[in-house]
Amino acid sequence: MTFISHIETFMIMQQMLEKDDHVLISVSGGPDSVALLSLLHTMREKWNLTLSVVHFDHGLRGRESDEDARFVACLCEELGIPCSVESLYVQMADVQTLGSGLQAYARNMRYQHLFRIAVETGATKIATGHTLDDQAETVVMRMVRGAGTAGLCGIPAIRESHIIRPLLRTRRETLLAYLQEQGLHYRVDSSNQKFMYLRNRIRHEIMPLLKQYNPNVTRTLARQAEITCEEEVYLNQLAWAALANIQKHQMSNTLSVCRGGCLNLPLAMRRRVIRLAIQSVTEMRVVPGFDAVDTIVRHISKSRSGSEMIVHGVSIIREYEHIHFSSIQRALASTVDNHGFSQELSVPARVLWPPTGQILEVSQETGIQPDRKRESSPHLARFDADTFDHSLILRSWQKGDRFYPLGMSGKRKKLQDFFSDIKLPISQRSMVPLLVAPEGIVWVGGYRMDHRFRMTETTQRVLVAQLSQESKSV
Repeated sequence: MTFISHIETFMIMQQMLEKDDHVLISVSGGPDSVALLSLLHTMREKWNLTLSVVHFDHGLRGRESDEDARFVACLCEELGIPCSVESLYVQMADVQTLGSGLQAYARNMRYQHLFRIAVETGATKIATGHTLDDQAETVVMRMVRGAGTAGLCGIPAIRESHIIRPLLRTRRETLLAYLQEQGLHYRVDSSNQKFMYLRNRIRHEIMPLLKQYNPNVTRTLARQAEITCEEEVYLNQLAWAALANIQKHQMSNTLSVCRGGCLNLPLAMRRRVIRLAIQSVTEMRVVPGFDAVDTIVRHISKSRSGSEMIVHGVSIIREYEHIHFSSIQRALASTVDNHGFSQELSVPARVLWPPTGQILEVSQETGIQPDRKRESSPHLARFDADTFDHSLILRSWQKGDRFYPLGMSGKRKKLQDFFSDIKLPISQRSMVPLLVAPEGIVWVGGYRMDHRFRMTETTQRVLVAQLSQESKSV
């Protein structure tokens, strides 16, 4: 079987393509994406495919990034494939604000824009160049960070029915041989050699070490991901059936289950059922992790009737022999959108922000030398306490709100425009807590503080505000 036939067979088995598909290909210029572009171009006539390419320039590597963009544009011109270059410049302040790593943030940006471009161009599929090596590295990375079976599934061959990874069973070395055979050039990303990124350390340190014990460890890990994924699908089917058996009633944002039925489930299945219950009332794609779920398990088992806990914006209440899961965010979303949420604060304060279930703590530090390195972070902000009145209000945003974002040299900006800049969906904007003083917005909670109230060398008193997503027992 030829190399192209091998790829095509895998795509047919996974039902990745249909005749007449319009495929949007994400091409970085590296060997994986160039090989993917070449393969789909070779298959174009047989499958009557329409191909288009997008290249994302994050502006992180200066001249090297510019050359990558030119390389991809020239390659597409040679192949007669339309290509667009999207400038998605990464702002480090936004990376810190969202609490994600640089690479994760850039990846999320790419996918958001891939979805948008696919809609604009009428593309029916989005193709990315993930390989078998990427799969193995992902499994190891998630093992290191800690993951259950869902995380150990690795990278899916098909995501959301229209994102396809045709090279997921192909080794990187095989692709390099194919490129050499075809006389195709590619770009080398210098950031792939930087050990500041966990994936690079795994690729260059851990994987070579594992290969000393098992030369075929890449395929072994990828096969493990496939097996785990198949078992995850089956176990989730059992969990949905178990949830249906103990479910009492469900409304749009509340699900009630029989406490005894839940406790009678094996512990492993109980955890899955709890995750599914939370998913069903919140529509969350990322459910709470092990520690949060384990806390809920103990709450269901040992709490008294009438007790409540809040985890990730979900209220879990025991009422005699029933457990009620309710989404605070979905229940209050319409209220917040239409009427706003507002609460007066005194310092110190520890209050619940109902739209998301976060806890806001406000306190004052006196008699200490301010720590300049910790002036601001996504969920912890420090202010000069003498620059504003402490008659504070915690509220949701209102039309016409403006503030002076830190890092913009004291320039004023509409909050609506700030939300647009950080690509925060409209549906989530009313969920952002604002700490407001008579002088104006002090902090856009979890995102950016106001430049006017920042700490300086003359700061004597410090006001600290911190948001935490934690369990709250009542």
